[in-house]
Amino acid sequence: MGVTELLGVCARDRAHFQLHVNTFVDAFRRASSAERAGLIAAGPFATGEFEGLVAAVVSALCRELGDPAPDWVARTASPTPFFVLPARGLALRLRLMLESPPPFRARNVFVPENYLARA
Repeated sequence: MGVTELLGVCARDRAHFQLHVNTFVDAFRRASSAERAGLIAAGPFATGEFEGLVAAVVSALCRELGDPAPDWVARTASPTPFFVLPARGLALRLRLMLESPPPFRARNVFVPENYLARA
């Protein structure tokens, strides 16, 4: 599943977007360098919360694996603050804002510091 497919699935299944993001992360990490480049070559067509999240995920994974991020990553962010957890209280929002890794914070997306950690 590439970036555009991931965004489509997340838009159609908002309640379970995290499951789809996790599937993408796992597939990306298992893929060869050439396969990874193919997964992220085509970027989003619009700007929204999921687009910002996926751009941040791709940026962080490319950094982790030593791959160059595609150009679309640098110009894609969420237009409004996006908290991946239901952070209704001020304390949790502040915590996520402080501990979000730079690729996420730069795109107006707020996640726990271990967001991409997998068991």
